[in-house]
Amino acid sequence: SFLKWKMAIPMDSNKDNLSRERAQRLFNETVELENKRRKAVQARVPSDPNAWQKIRENYEAIVLEDHDFSEKHEIEFCLWQLHYRRIEELRARFNACVSSAGSDAPQNGKGPVRSGPEVLTKIRFQFKSFLSEATGFYHDLMLKIRAKYGLGLGYFSDDSDNQISMSKDQGKYSEVKKGLVSCHRCLIYLGDLARYKGLYGEADCKARDFAAASSYYLEAYSLWPSNGNPHHQLAILAGYSNDELLSIYRYFRSLAVENPFATARDNLIIAFEKNRQSYNQLLGDTKTATVKVPSTKLPPKGRKRGEVKTPIKDNKVEAVAVKERTSNNRGTFKGFTTRFIRLNGILFTRTSLETFDEVLSTVKSGLLDFLSSGPEDELNFGSDAAECKLTIVRISVILIFTVYNVGRENENQSYADIVQRSVLLENALTATFEIMGCIVERCNQLKDPVASVLLPGVLIFVEWLACRHDIAVGNELGEKQAGARSFFWNRCISFLNKLLSSGYALLNEDEDESCFTNMSKYDENDTSNCLALPEDFELRGFVPLLPAQLFLDFSRKCTFSTDCSRKEKTARVMRIITSGKALANIIQS
Repeated sequence: SFLKWKMAIPMDSNKDNLSRERAQRLFNETVELENKRRKAVQARVPSDPNAWQKIRENYEAIVLEDHDFSEKHEIEFCLWQLHYRRIEELRARFNACVSSAGSDAPQNGKGPVRSGPEVLTKIRFQFKSFLSEATGFYHDLMLKIRAKYGLGLGYFSDDSDNQISMSKDQGKYSEVKKGLVSCHRCLIYLGDLARYKGLYGEADCKARDFAAASSYYLEAYSLWPSNGNPHHQLAILAGYSNDELLSIYRYFRSLAVENPFATARDNLIIAFEKNRQSYNQLLGDTKTATVKVPSTKLPPKGRKRGEVKTPIKDNKVEAVAVKERTSNNRGTFKGFTTRFIRLNGILFTRTSLETFDEVLSTVKSGLLDFLSSGPEDELNFGSDAAECKLTIVRISVILIFTVYNVGRENENQSYADIVQRSVLLENALTATFEIMGCIVERCNQLKDPVASVLLPGVLIFVEWLACRHDIAVGNELGEKQAGARSFFWNRCISFLNKLLSSGYALLNEDEDESCFTNMSKYDENDTSNCLALPEDFELRGFVPLLPAQLFLDFSRKCTFSTDCSRKEKTARVMRIITSGKALANIIQS
């Protein structure tokens, strides 16, 4: 057996050498073909019509032949660039034809009838044909990659059992990971191809193509949650529908991962500038429509510092407001999200800080309107319960990211940078505790808070606090932040007590639940605390929450739905209470 083992080494080595030699030969041939094509373009002479296809075949062969060589020379990216250059050519022709058709339109019905529409139809057909062919190519490539690395359907799910079995064999795990990363990239490219179909195809197919693109990006995310690229592409998609909240959420997610997508920062600057303009327009419209009525009421006595009280409204005014909110809910929510994004944009871009308090005030006012009142949950944050849950989670995540972003220390900071960072962090924490305090206060008012659409967002927030003792306790608090914290903690304690009496709290009172200082404790105890909830699947890879995700079981994928099981409710309540206990110990000590 020793002799066989000894002989196997040179055999494997020879095989690797042969693969490397073939990859190198293909690469050299491809470089030569690329140079010839480039020279032909510069000389404006026709190039070999078969060269493009040959280059693609060579790149594909290198990817499948030698992974390390492919990674070293970024062959997968080169392969995509080959397609992207063709897309750029077709896009330029398409846009030029559209511009030409507009400028060549006959004036006053006079002049010759141009063939613009026919030419445009032809270019669109060529564009669509190329995108469809490229889509087929990448599907085939992904099948070949899966076959090479032995990736069955199980690897394209969130099945943690596969991960456990792979971890026992590091060699196999390393090989499988190579295949998964390559498939991840293929899915990103497939998403881009579908996105271009939506942008330049027929109008009636736009929604379908964008939905397909979203599906590809989400599958890419599930394969590699710690990579920011899928979130960045999803942010671009959200921008097409002018969904500011979703777009900013995705851009933030693309940065708050172990492998951030750096381009997102530049796109965020653009998105926040666009939002600033929308906010200014909204502000102008509001000032025009607002009629100020002087109040004769004195503020109530005995209110504790930091507490926020919703002003009492006249019954008739309230009835009108409810009616308007029902009929114009979508438009009103758009206004709220514009203000909310502006609030976070100020802190991200570090500009217009003097307007922060004013913007925060309008955000809180709008949030209180949407949270409404009464013992029953109202679906004001989306078309159904599932969408409302996602919206609240995204609001919570955006606030968490803002604190995470402004709180990071950069190298070679000047004294002015340090001072500005302190101001930014003070404002970020003030806004975060006030907004989340309003949400928790609303949970307190509900007859059945366990079933509330607000609860997933609350869970995310309290678990994050339990992971960040420094933020939970605070340091050198300013008056505004101290008031916001007091407001939040008072509501939070009341809410935790309400959950304890809800019938879903199964914790042993005599047991010290220290999950956030001893993560292995969840593994030792077979409890439903380990169950990954829909919000956990939504936020896999989100760096601020990674410590809280370590003990979760992701083997049974679930998504937000209108109704949730008792098991899901119990798991959520138990985790909130566990986080609350950990926080109580931190704050009291």
